[in-house]
Amino acid sequence: MVSFGTAFKANAVVAGLFCLPNLIVGNDAMVGVFSSGTASNSPMLDHIMNVDWLKNVMWAGQCLVLASCSDQKTQKNCALAFMGMMVGACANLVLAPPSGKFELPPPVVMYIGVTFPLYTMAIMGAGKAKGN
Repeated sequence: MVSFGTAFKANAVVAGLFCLPNLIVGNDAMVGVFSSGTASNSPMLDHIMNVDWLKNVMWAGQCLVLASCSDQKTQKNCALAFMGMMVGACANLVLAPPSGKFELPPPVVMYIGVTFPLYTMAIMGAGKAKGN
């Protein structure tokens, strides 16, 4: 069984890992990864990438706070909201793929492949856990 605390800690780690590539290779390389090499960076896209990087920093911090939260209802609601965001992001990749055809970039596969199952297991075990 996975606790909400474990799921949120894992999400914090993954969100933190998402911050590293931008710091190491920069936005230009990241645009290439996320678009499968079909897009080039621009001032507006650079701005969006910087905002996304800051969102990942904030998200990691939120997850660390939620991991220590003692209110399981709050944790469950936040986990459901995060899962909803992942479903919405995948729907966006189907409806408006950046490369012109649907594909899941490796970072997206890693993020959703780690966090979504953990949140699902935590929700399924909610009420059975004796703590985080």
